[in-house]
Amino acid sequence: MKFAIFGNTYQAKKSSHAENLFRLLGQHNAQLCICREFHHFLTTDLHLNIPDAELFDGDDFCADMVISIGGDGTFLKAASRVGSRNIPILGINTGRLGFLADVSPEEMEDTFNDIYNGNYRIEDRSVLQVSCKEQELKGYPFGLNEIAVLKRDSSSMISIHTAINGAYLTTYQADGLVIATPTGSTAYSLSIGGPVIVPHSNTIAITPVAP
Repeated sequence: MKFAIFGNTYQAKKSSHAENLFRLLGQHNAQLCICREFHHFLTTDLHLNIPDAELFDGDDFCADMVISIGGDGTFLKAASRVGSRNIPILGINTGRLGFLADVSPEEMEDTFNDIYNGNYRIEDRSVLQVSCKEQELKGYPFGLNEIAVLKRDSSSMISIHTAINGAYLTTYQADGLVIATPTGSTAYSLSIGGPVIVPHSNTIAITPVAP
């Protein structure tokens, strides 16, 4: 199998288990491709000896499975780069929160044994994509949790004209609008009064911010 690996590049302790991760993958003769930014962090900042691997930038990779090592924030960044390509993501939790990254470092060996024995299940989750006709957007256009339209540099509310499948819904006068997937329903959307949605439903929540 070929794995694309993303990791936390800000806190050394969250990437301290990477060496063991590479050792376990080496035992299975796995093919590796590593995010260039993460590879630089491991070799330059942590001075780890990393096995030979392909390096990639952005979303320019191809793999059977993505591995995210860090917290849920790292998982979400990896998901935004996977986008709509249907590559499963395995989250190894070395952060504080583990709703998405729910495999502990102590479980890695058993987890990879299960993967290579075909003893695992893939959960399908909805992903949102944002586009803008007026200007090119920076970053990656996919969101596993939500897409938020928010006011900036203004104390006034903004007007957000909202339509569903081309049919006008309403105009929100608010500080912003959060469009959330079921996965993201317990994140930003919940904190501003949005509903909790069953993860595997195809429902999308539209939650205004201070309307």
